[in-house]
Amino acid sequence: MLDVALRTRRAGLWAQLSIIAPAFLFSAGPAAAQPAEPPPGGGAAPQATISAEEAYRRGKEFADRENYAEALRFYRIAADQGYAHAQVGIGNFYAQGKGTAQDYGAALRWYRLAADQGDAEAQDNVGFFYLSGWGVAQDYAEALHWLRKAADQGNEVAQRNLGMMYLQGLGVPQDKAEAIGWFRKAAARGDEDAQAALQFLEAR
Repeated sequence: MLDVALRTRRAGLWAQLSIIAPAFLFSAGPAAAQPAEPPPGGGAAPQATISAEEAYRRGKEFADRENYAEALRFYRIAADQGYAHAQVGIGNFYAQGKGTAQDYGAALRWYRLAADQGDAEAQDNVGFFYLSGWGVAQDYAEALHWLRKAADQGNEVAQRNLGMMYLQGLGVPQDKAEAIGWFRKAAARGDEDAQAALQFLEAR
């Protein structure tokens, strides 16, 4: 699994548990949208002369060395062959402005390609973008749809995000018990923000 991206980075949109409560991250992500970039499939990606798996491996090596332009070049080879991890990687680069101009709309389109293939990380990112209104009109129903898909696959960030939505009543009736249930699932998978949320809620 890709570990760069919006799912682990601790910066971005904060949400309050209550008016006087400490804040916990909904999810992690970049800070500001920038002008639009070409949609998926556009640009000057090289012809696929290697397998998707090999292109992704090379792209990840360049990403690990912070050569994002080369990483993006190889990710595009893999992504054009339908490789979901590479599509997520390109989405991450657009979301963070690495190797390309920052563009939430383009990031979301790449995430959708991977999410439609069942990639849980991409589904969580799509859900979070709808939740926060990044690159798309804010839509809690659509956010819930994608976050549930990711959460049902065991994605702890999506599980925590669902917990926050139920805790705050965003697109659903406010339900503390349901929120705690999702926080417990995320906490059991090691999510520190969900663990902190549980400690706060159980202390009240």
